[in-house]
Amino acid sequence: MARKFYIEDNEAIPSIVFDLNAPLGFTEIIDANKLKELYKNKYNERTKDGQEYYNSFRTDLYLDIVNGSITETDAFLLEQHIKQLSDNLMTGNWLTAQNTNQNLTLSGIYDQAMKDEIQNYIDTYITNNY
Repeated sequence: MARKFYIEDNEAIPSIVFDLNAPLGFTEIIDANKLKELYKNKYNERTKDGQEYYNSFRTDLYLDIVNGSITETDAFLLEQHIKQLSDNLMTGNWLTAQNTNQNLTLSGIYDQAMKDEIQNYIDTYITNNY
């Protein structure tokens, strides 16, 4: 079940929540224009979250180079291999990133452990935010 937006009833300045079910005293928002605005804001948040996650991933990759556990070539080839995945994350397209990572073949340092770690993070994000 997908989360929906709900607005607090009978309040001068009502709260809006994004949840799986309507909290007590809240009504589902059905106005198309308001929903568009709310989902646009949600995508701005998802984009920020994706950029934060990928920047953390790149930082770890750089530290692996500095620490000598991988080479610059390893990192370069990895970045080429996961380009579509990184694009999805950087633009906040978490559902597409989930599918992309699931279907991405193993290559170089993108091994099963890395794939599983990324998949777990994406799956958890989607569970908590969609």
